[in-house]
Amino acid sequence: MTPTAELTQRLGGPVGRRARRTGLWFSPVVWSLLAATVSWLLLVWRQVPCRPVGDSFPDPFLRLCYSDIPVLYLGRGISTGAGFYTEVALEYPVLIGYLMAAARGVTRLLGGQVSPQASHAEQVAASQIFFQVTAVALFGCFVVTVLAHLRMSGPVRARDALLIAASPVVLAAGLINWDLLAVMLTSLGLWAWSRRLPVIAGGLFGLAFATKFYPVLVLVAITLLCLRAARYRAAGQLWGAAAVAWLAVNVPVMVAAWDGWSEFWTRNAERGADLGSIWYVLKLVGVSVPALSALAFLLMAAGGIGVGWLVLRAPRRPRVAQVALLLLVIFLVFNKVYSPQYALWLLPLVVLARPRPADVAVWTAAELVYFVSIWGFLQGLLGPGSNPQWVYWLAVVLRCYVQLWFALRVVDDVMRPWEDPVRLPMVDDPIGGVLNHTPDAGWLAALQARWAR
Repeated sequence: MTPTAELTQRLGGPVGRRARRTGLWFSPVVWSLLAATVSWLLLVWRQVPCRPVGDSFPDPFLRLCYSDIPVLYLGRGISTGAGFYTEVALEYPVLIGYLMAAARGVTRLLGGQVSPQASHAEQVAASQIFFQVTAVALFGCFVVTVLAHLRMSGPVRARDALLIAASPVVLAAGLINWDLLAVMLTSLGLWAWSRRLPVIAGGLFGLAFATKFYPVLVLVAITLLCLRAARYRAAGQLWGAAAVAWLAVNVPVMVAAWDGWSEFWTRNAERGADLGSIWYVLKLVGVSVPALSALAFLLMAAGGIGVGWLVLRAPRRPRVAQVALLLLVIFLVFNKVYSPQYALWLLPLVVLARPRPADVAVWTAAELVYFVSIWGFLQGLLGPGSNPQWVYWLAVVLRCYVQLWFALRVVDDVMRPWEDPVRLPMVDDPIGGVLNHTPDAGWLAALQARWAR
C-alpha cells in the first residue's frame, strides 16, 4: 500500500464515486475571492518601498513599485483642486477622470490638503491618501472582475477564474494605472452578453470604451460573429446601447471643455514610438520608420481583416473570447506604445480564450520578464548608453513573440474546434449569449460551398 493510500485509509478511506464534492472547500467562489484578496494585499505590500520619505520619493524603478497614480496627482495639478479637463489637461478618457475626481473628493474628506495653498509636503501627504483611496477602488474593480468571470464561465469552468484571481500579472501591474476599471467594465459587458442581454452588454462596453480604447475591439469581435450567425438585431442593439452610454458620459465634458476632452485623442494620434513597442526598439537601434501612425494603423487593419477572414473560414464559428483576444493581440503588437499594465487587458481574454494553465504560465512569464526589464531600462541599468541595453530590446521582442505564439495557439483551436479545451460535448460558446448553439447564416453556407469548389 502506498503512503498516500495508507493515509487515506486512516482518514476514513477514499472518497466514494457518489460523494458530492460541495461545501466551502470545493467552492471556486470562495477560493477565487480568497486568492484575489491575497493577491491584492501582496500588491499593496509591494508598494510600501515607494512610500515617500519626508517630502521626497525613493527610486520606484529600482524597487519595482512605480505607479502613475501619485505621480499624476502631483504632476497634473490635481493636488491643487483644479477642475478636471477644464483646468487640468488629462490624457485619459472621461470615466477615469470621473474616478480621479471621486478619489480626490474622498482624499479631501479624509483630511488631505487639496488646495493651491497646500505646501509641497502637504501635497505629498495627500498624494498618499489619494493613492490609498484609489487602491481600494481598484480592488473593488478587481473583485467584480473575478466575480463576473465566475458567473459567466458556468459550473464546468468556474475554476478558471482562479487563473485571474491569483495571476502574478495583477500582482505586478495592478496599481500602475487605472486600467482595472476598464477591465471590470469589459468583463461585466461579456457577462451581460453571455446572459443574452445585448442592450445591457452594449451599455457596459460603451462605458468601458469611455475608460480605455481597447473595449471597442470586443464589440468588433462580437459583431463579426453576429454577422456569421445572422444575429443582426442583437449586433444593432449592442452598438446602439454602447453609443448611448458613451455619449452620456462624454458629451457633458465635450460641451464644457472640448480641448481638455480631446487631449486623449490628440496625444495618442501625435504620439511617436514609445516604451514597450517594437517600433521603440527599432528607434533605439537607429531605424527610423516614416509615417509611423499610418503604418501601424495599416498593419492593425490588415490583421483585423485577417481575423475577419478567419471567422468566416473556420469550420465552426469561433468563440467570442477567441476573436476578441486575436484582435487585441494585433492591436497591442503593432501599437506605438505597449505599457506593462496593458497585460491586464489581455489577462481575462487569455483565460477565456485558452484556459490551459501551461499556456497561461508561458504568457505570464513573458509579461513578468518585460515588467522587470522596463523598470531596469527606465532606472538606467538597461537604459540607453549602458552595455546591457540589449536585454530590454530582447524583453520587448520576447513579449511580442509570446503574444503571437499564444494567438497562433488560439487560431489552431479555431481551425480545429474539436480540440478546443473549452468546447466539450454539447458545449458551443459558454459566453456566446445569443450566438451560443446558433446556426450559421444561410449566405455563409453558400459562400463556403463556393470556396470548396
